[in-house]
Amino acid sequence: MLAATGIDVDFAADGQEALEAYQTTEYDAVLMDMEMPGMSGLQATREIRLVEDGFHLGYTPILFLSANESADRIDMGYQMGGDGHLNKPFTSGGLINALDSVMRAVKRRSLTEMKQAL
Repeated sequence: MLAATGIDVDFAADGQEALEAYQTTEYDAVLMDMEMPGMSGLQATREIRLVEDGFHLGYTPILFLSANESADRIDMGYQMGGDGHLNKPFTSGGLINALDSVMRAVKRRSLTEMKQAL
């Protein structure tokens, strides 16, 4: 959905791959599935926040994607360091709006500003 907008997108098959990608590449934002094989998205997010803190890196907004609408589960995402939550299934417009919202919330460029810079 995002690749069609001209935004560069990387993919990770699980939480460990997401963490490794984060450690080698600077991202404007991360879309994180809460439930993945091996290391969950919740665990990967916690690890990303520890890396940011430990190495004094800039803050990267993280938007959780999940089919689990439980308030407890969504709250757990925030506790682990997530900045927003989007329920599956979602539309392209819903994804772009949710991502834009978390990026603005942490005072990063909006998606519109990113696309103008391309």
